[in-house]
Amino acid sequence: MTSSKHFAVLALSMAVSASALAVAAQAADLGPTRLPAVSSVNGKLELGAGWADLRALDDDPLSRGGASLRLPLGDLIGVQADLGLVNVFDETGVGGNLHVFTRDPASYLLGVIAGYGDMGAADAFWVGPEAELYLNSMSVELAGGYMNFDPDGGPSKDKAFVMGDIAFYATDNLRLAVGASSIAGFESAHVGAEWLMSETGLPLSFKADARFGEDHFTAITAGVSLYFGGEDKSLIRRHREDDPRNRVLDIFGAGAGGANLVSDSEEVCVPAPENGYCGEEIID
Repeated sequence: MTSSKHFAVLALSMAVSASALAVAAQAADLGPTRLPAVSSVNGKLELGAGWADLRALDDDPLSRGGASLRLPLGDLIGVQADLGLVNVFDETGVGGNLHVFTRDPASYLLGVIAGYGDMGAADAFWVGPEAELYLNSMSVELAGGYMNFDPDGGPSKDKAFVMGDIAFYATDNLRLAVGASSIAGFESAHVGAEWLMSETGLPLSFKADARFGEDHFTAITAGVSLYFGGEDKSLIRRHREDDPRNRVLDIFGAGAGGANLVSDSEEVCVPAPENGYCGEEIID
């Protein structure tokens, strides 16, 4: 697909998603008890490390870091900017993502995400809608849309991405989650937990995640998140009143070791699409 066609697809996706967001925001009724989409300017820093393995690649240490900053645009609209970095299989992926959303913290979030990643052996961009549904102590979180890979030395590839999680808050400060994803055709599933350690006096949480996917992909990570800005809150309130997921880390993490397109003995390896391991040519 030519660059002009890429731009047309991106513009159309953004226009459709933005229209849906605008309709939802206009239709929303900010009653006397409804909280705003974002409570105040606030953010989060994330650090983690672990181990990953993938067929035809040696197992490798994995490290990751992310930052998110969000702010309210009036009561009905929130904006969040994400940065993410993942290092694994001798490659480093770096990317950014923007959320624009409306939300009723008592019931739902509806928004648009768009992002870009430099994955070493390729660049990628993505755009699409995201949605969250809040059901008492359970949350359903979905995102998906159009994704394009532009590998070094190979043709541009048009793909799709879909991610879904179901989270249960065993307590207001303990989140347990299970989810599945398809990132440019690479499928995986994960289980994870986050515990806000409120007794420390700091808005600091411990996180752990285990992911399993095609071609013997395995990734185990643990780390911490530091929340900053705004009032002191429980974990469930932070997630529903302020903090959409960092989708750079989600996409990198779900795409076979960070969605990195890595080199192996000077062969181009595309672990995310289709069969997920290195071959003599770029995998289609």
